[in-house]
Amino acid sequence: MQSEQEQPFKLGYRVGSADADYRSQCRASALLEHMQLAADRDLAGMGVTVSQMLDQGLGWMLLTTDVTIMRPARLEEEVSLQTWHKENKGVTWLRDYILTDREGTHLSEARTAWTLVDLKRRRVVRPSALPFEVKSHPDLSLGEAPAKVTVPSELSLQEKYRLTVQYSSTDSNGHMNNARYADICCDALTLDELASGMIRLQISYHREIRMQEQMIVERSEVTEGAVWVRGRLAEENGSIIFEAKLTLGDFIASPSDQ
Repeated sequence: MQSEQEQPFKLGYRVGSADADYRSQCRASALLEHMQLAADRDLAGMGVTVSQMLDQGLGWMLLTTDVTIMRPARLEEEVSLQTWHKENKGVTWLRDYILTDREGTHLSEARTAWTLVDLKRRRVVRPSALPFEVKSHPDLSLGEAPAKVTVPSELSLQEKYRLTVQYSSTDSNGHMNNARYADICCDALTLDELASGMIRLQISYHREIRMQEQMIVERSEVTEGAVWVRGRLAEENGSIIFEAKLTLGDFIASPSDQ
């Protein structure tokens, strides 16, 4: 069941030192973490808490995130993150976000797609399976549902590094947290690419990865101002874990990067 709500949920916070990178700018992963927190609190305010969902054997699975960054929030900057459930399309739940500074200027905008999962059967279920009312804002929208990220077949990706999922990357679901993938993508960039800044981050999640499993991280060369990143499982025939597209700002490669 869904109904309209007058005002979307807002989460105010200050960018802390743990959120910032070496440029004193908010890391993309920290923004994704706050987006998760805001969504959880929005739903909790409607009586849909994480513990209640677990009691029902249900959980949320993030399918795709599409974040546009107008300006990264800065260390110690006061910001406000607004989020709302927009609507359902089939089994997909659409949720949008707007991050603003104290003057109300948009710093980032995000569109996300989620689905509801039966945790025991590991199957996607229809929205009607959720025995709670989730209020929606069908009149508010930042655009269409985020498109699934798929690395173009003509692009050649090369292995950048490998990692083994450890305690620090996992969450209460027992697998790597969705926000951590932004760090994995940024770790695949060169210093010049990082310095140019990221103006858009698109990630599609294909399967979960659990503690002690190994991931192979691959990336493309800068192509039309963007870097494509893919994570594959080191076992099981290298099944794809995620695919991402990082659109850079004004990027000029140094001789060492060329």
